[in-house]
Amino acid sequence: MCKDGFKIVNPPWVYGPSEVKEWIDASYPTRKERRRGREKHDKPLENLRISFDFKGKKRELSNLFLRVVFKPFGLNKVEEGFDSVAVAETLLRGFARAGFRNVVEIVVDKNVVYRHPEKQYDLRQTIELFKDYKDRGCGRVELKVMFEGNCTVYTVVRKTHRLSRHAVELVFNGRIERERVRRFLNYVTKHLEVEMFADKWFRHSP
Repeated sequence: MCKDGFKIVNPPWVYGPSEVKEWIDASYPTRKERRRGREKHDKPLENLRISFDFKGKKRELSNLFLRVVFKPFGLNKVEEGFDSVAVAETLLRGFARAGFRNVVEIVVDKNVVYRHPEKQYDLRQTIELFKDYKDRGCGRVELKVMFEGNCTVYTVVRKTHRLSRHAVELVFNGRIERERVRRFLNYVTKHLEVEMFADKWFRHSP
């Protein structure tokens, strides 16, 4: 410790052989270690679950008595301020940005408006279908999107839901590259004011 209170850190060559080896390994990882790091980063995700809640106020639909009774259990119903069809359209555009090509099914308020699992490159065309459903006050939209037969994503957008549930929920059934998920999430969070909830192991992954 010098007189000005600064701690003097010895250069690596002042330490013993073991300390020097640790410093070299940390500063200049071997090819095997670099490959191991890339493999961990590139490892496909499997059966991922992601949810979104929208920022802003929600309108409570329960009366005062039910609010008091149900609030501790998260059973109060709320209504979001978004257009569920517009949100679903944004999600589809996010899937397209991530490289998805096939929309298997679209359900609006329990009515099947599109179902073509045999088509492999129809995602961008199906986005145009939403023009006929915007501003109709639709409460629920369900999407089933597939990526090259390896991963199917089941998505539900709820305008009205219980506090214990999320407004948007996505279930990835199968394996998909980590980078594709990040592209999708980057697009969604850029165009929608949402808070994301995901599996813990995904949130803390590199």
